[in-house]
Amino acid sequence: MISITPLPTPATPASDATAAAATGPAYAVPREVMLADGTFAQLASLTAEELAQLQFEQEQKFAQAILAFPARSQERGMVVGQAYDTVCGILAALRAAEGHGDQPLVMGFDERYARLVLKLLQKQIAHGIGQPRLFEIGFGSAALLKEIRGHGFSVGGIEVSTTMRDQAAVELGPRYAPDLLLGDFREIAADDLPGAPTVVFWNDVLEHLAPDEAQEFVDHAYRLLKPGGALVTITPNWLLRPSDVTCCFHPPRTTACGLHLKEYRLAEVSRLLKRAGFRRVATPAFATHGQLVMFGGGFRRTKQLLEPALDRAPLKLARLLCRGWAMSCTVATK
Repeated sequence: MISITPLPTPATPASDATAAAATGPAYAVPREVMLADGTFAQLASLTAEELAQLQFEQEQKFAQAILAFPARSQERGMVVGQAYDTVCGILAALRAAEGHGDQPLVMGFDERYARLVLKLLQKQIAHGIGQPRLFEIGFGSAALLKEIRGHGFSVGGIEVSTTMRDQAAVELGPRYAPDLLLGDFREIAADDLPGAPTVVFWNDVLEHLAPDEAQEFVDHAYRLLKPGGALVTITPNWLLRPSDVTCCFHPPRTTACGLHLKEYRLAEVSRLLKRAGFRRVATPAFATHGQLVMFGGGFRRTKQLLEPALDRAPLKLARLLCRGWAMSCTVATK
């Protein structure tokens, strides 16, 4: 799950800090952001429309730069870090311009995902898997981790954003802060964790990865999982394209050209999971407003066969079926 939290401003005077403490936490907007060409843009004077246009332009330029560098290169890592710092800053300014600057922006959290994870953890207890534990890749502001922890399960995860990691530590409390890691998921060793996770969850992360690195992430999730554990992948199905900022400027069924570096068909996600070694890949059979209903394999293979036909179907019908059949969600068992 990606959670965008406005970036902090420099320290405020003591009198201002006292006033802020009396009114509650504030999410400050950065005055400027570094652009993909190394120059800086001042945000305060821009309208909401201008900020949205700036976001779209910068996402395209950063996406091109990310893909231009080799996999795992230091240069790519630096561009990725700057890309999300810049976009976070623009989104913070956009939220403020729209009158929502007093709260963080959490993207991707859905109560149905929390219910699905809880069912998986409870099922693991019933099947004799000791000490079920959730690990989230890209936990953002820890909305999911907080929900699952509230049911008594051990939780942890990793983030690439220091700002988000710090906010998550506040949300979960100091007792859980050591389990909130910062850095590249692929660098985590089993010894870095208090125990092997039994559920690894990532939401709206896969599509942000360079395609030539995606398999590495899936492979590493497989290695870290306890035998019998599950990897839950939420990523916007290709039939819904574009699902990034591109949708604000181009018509449906346009290829995403922002920081969604690749939007996947269900068949492609399944292939990544199978290559990693997962013995079973399922989807929810269908989705309701309240839950994702798991039943056997969820007719995954049938859904994959229907993807090309759905892309030729009327747009409204294709999107309705894609969402109703939960084609953006897979549960892979080790």
